[in-house]
Amino acid sequence: MQSKVPTLKRFFLNINLEKLSLSVFILVGMLAAFNHSLWRDEMQGWLVAWRSESLIDLWSNNAPSGHPVLWSALIYMVKDITKSPLSMQLLHWVLGCLSIICFWRWNPLPDWQKSLFTFGYFPFWEYYFVCRHYVLAQLLLFCFCSFYPLRRKSYIPSAFCIALLTNTHAFAWSLAFASFITLLFEWALSPKQRISFRSNEYWKFDIILSLIIIFSFSSFSAVSLLQVKDAVDVVPTSFDFRHLLRVIGRMFGGYVLIIPSHHRLLDLTICALITFAFTSITLSFLRISRAATVFFISGTAFLFFFNFFVYLGIGSRHYGYYFLIFIAAIWIALMPSEYADEFQSRKILVSSSSNYLSNLFPALLTFCLAVHFAAGVHRAIYDFYVPYSAGKATAEYIQEKGWANEAIFGTRDVEVSTVSGYLNRDIYYPELMDTGSYAQWKNRNSLKREDTLLHLNSYFNQNPQTERLLLVLSKASAFREMNPGDVIIRDGIRIAADKRFERSWIKPERFYLYWAKKIE
Repeated sequence: MQSKVPTLKRFFLNINLEKLSLSVFILVGMLAAFNHSLWRDEMQGWLVAWRSESLIDLWSNNAPSGHPVLWSALIYMVKDITKSPLSMQLLHWVLGCLSIICFWRWNPLPDWQKSLFTFGYFPFWEYYFVCRHYVLAQLLLFCFCSFYPLRRKSYIPSAFCIALLTNTHAFAWSLAFASFITLLFEWALSPKQRISFRSNEYWKFDIILSLIIIFSFSSFSAVSLLQVKDAVDVVPTSFDFRHLLRVIGRMFGGYVLIIPSHHRLLDLTICALITFAFTSITLSFLRISRAATVFFISGTAFLFFFNFFVYLGIGSRHYGYYFLIFIAAIWIALMPSEYADEFQSRKILVSSSSNYLSNLFPALLTFCLAVHFAAGVHRAIYDFYVPYSAGKATAEYIQEKGWANEAIFGTRDVEVSTVSGYLNRDIYYPELMDTGSYAQWKNRNSLKREDTLLHLNSYFNQNPQTERLLLVLSKASAFREMNPGDVIIRDGIRIAADKRFERSWIKPERFYLYWAKKIE
C-alpha cells in the first residue's frame, strides 16, 4: 500500500495541465455542439444567415437585430457544411477552442489559474456552449493581448483586432476602446516605444494604414448599430441614484456572477461597497503596469457609461465584458517586456495601505476564478441533463410523427422560431399575419394570450381549404389547463391537446402541441 502512494503522487506531478485542460475543453465542446439545444437568440443568428440568398440580403435581414453583421457573415459562409444549425455550432466550437488555445499559449498566468479560467462560466459555458457573437469578442480580445508585443514594430495586427471587435457587439466597443486608448497612451508617453517603432522603415505607412483599418471598420459597425437607435431606451439625463447602483451591480456580477436585486436598495448598496473594494484591490495590483491600468480604467469606464446612459444589458452574457476587461488587464500587467519601458512598468513609492491592497489581489483573483469555475462546470454539465430549449425536442417529435409538412400555426413568434429553425420550414405567425421563420422585430405586433383563438379563427377564414392545423404554442400562449388527450370546443374550433414539451431551462421556450379543426 505504501509503495502505491509515491507512484500516485508522481502521476499527479507528471500531469501536463495544459494538455489535459485543452483536451477536455475541446472534447466536451465538440460533444456540446452536437447535444446543445439552441434557444431563440442562437437560432435567430442561424435563420438570418440561412434565409439570406446574398450578402445584401444578409445585411438587410440582420439590420433589425441591432448587432453588427460579422457573426452573421461567418455563419453565412459555413451554412452549407451541414445545411443545418449544426454548421453554426461547429463554427462556434472552433472559435471557442481557438480563443482558449490562444489564452494558454500566450497568457502569463500560472497553469492552475489558466485551468480555472478555462472551465469558468464565460469561456466554458456562456461564450462556448451558447452559440452567439460573444465568442468573437473573447477571441479577438485574446488575439489583441497575444499580438501586444508586436506593437514594437507594427500596429497593423492590433488594428485588425480593434476593428473587428467593434463589429462583434455593441458591448465589445468597450474592449476596442480600451485597446485603442492603451496603444495611444503608450505612443504619447513612451519615448522608447516611439524609437523602437520608428526603426521600421515604413512606420508612417503602418500608422496610416492602421488608423484607416480601425476607423473604416468601426464606421461600418456604427451604421449597423444606429439602425436601431430608436428602439433603445436611453436613460434620462436626470441623475438616478438607484440606476447608478444597478450599473455598479453589473461590475459586481463581472467579478462574482451575482447581480443584486434592483428592488432592494440595501442589497444594491452593499454590493456597490464590495465592488469598490474589489476595484481598489485590482487597481492597486495593476499599478505595476501603466498599460494595464489604462486598459482597465478606460475599458471599465466606457462600459460603465454605456450601461448607465444607453443600455443596462440583460443577463450574464452582457456583464461578462467586465470580466473580460479584468482578465485582459491582468494579462497585459504580467506580460514580460522585451526591454524596460517606463510606460509599461515602473517603480512607484506607494503607501502601506496601497501595498496591503495589492497583496490581497492574488486571493481576489483566485476567489473569482474559483467562483467562475464552479459555475461554469455546473452549468455545462447541467446542459447535458436539461435541454436549454425545448425547441429541438418539439421539432424532432413533429418530424417523427410525419407532421413536418402540415400547416403549422405558431405563437409567440420570437420563441416558436426555434422550432421553425429545426424544422427548416416557415410557420404561420399571427404576430406577422404571415408565414415566417426568424423574428422580424420591425414587422411584428405583440399579441395577448387570450387573442390566440381570435387569430386562429382569422386564419381558418382566410384559408378555407385548410382542414386541420397543428398549433405550436409557447408557454406564454398555451392552453396549459389542457392535458394531452383533452379536447375543447371554443368559438367554433375544436382543439385537441397532443403533447407537452416542458423539459427546458429557458421557461418561455416550453412548447405545447395541439390540433385545431374548424367546426361547420
